[in-house]
Amino acid sequence: MKKNIFTKDNLMFFIILNLGLIFTAVGIAIFKTPNHFAFGGTSGLSIILSTLFPKWNVGAFMWIVNAALVVLGFFFLGIRSMGWTVYSSFALSFYVSACEAIYPLSSPLTHDVFLELCFAVILPAVGAAMVFNVGASTGGTDIVAMILHKRPGNRTDRCLPLRCPDRTLLYSWNDPEMHCSRQCY
Repeated sequence: MKKNIFTKDNLMFFIILNLGLIFTAVGIAIFKTPNHFAFGGTSGLSIILSTLFPKWNVGAFMWIVNAALVVLGFFFLGIRSMGWTVYSSFALSFYVSACEAIYPLSSPLTHDVFLELCFAVILPAVGAAMVFNVGASTGGTDIVAMILHKRPGNRTDRCLPLRCPDRTLLYSWNDPEMHCSRQCY
């Protein structure tokens, strides 16, 4: 008997996953990139690289960085344990590239840096929350954290600076043990 993969639950999972990735991509392409806000992760690295090499956009660098991280993930974690991370890594790169192609920006939308910063933080945060809520990840540096977590003695919360370096200071100030893996993973 064939298993039906087109169930209502699977459809909702896929819609929420993609909406979360689109929110994240819009935050990256529309608000982070034009303002050169490089908070961390693959998007931050890609923003820095696209600033250093302006012939290539952020989306192109995200494809390259995510591809390299997926290969590392396959090597250290195996194909089966990568799950939706592979899809999310490449879908996020695609959505960022699509945003850059549909709505190319050479300067910020507004002249209010604080407003731009708010949207640059809120949109990817909401998107990542949607993705994490369905049990997936946005890929990228999550792969590095997954690799480090696999090694004996490494806890996921010790890999926090790789996944959310912008929150590390806040968490370490509130909790010296940094037991905050549930907020990031």
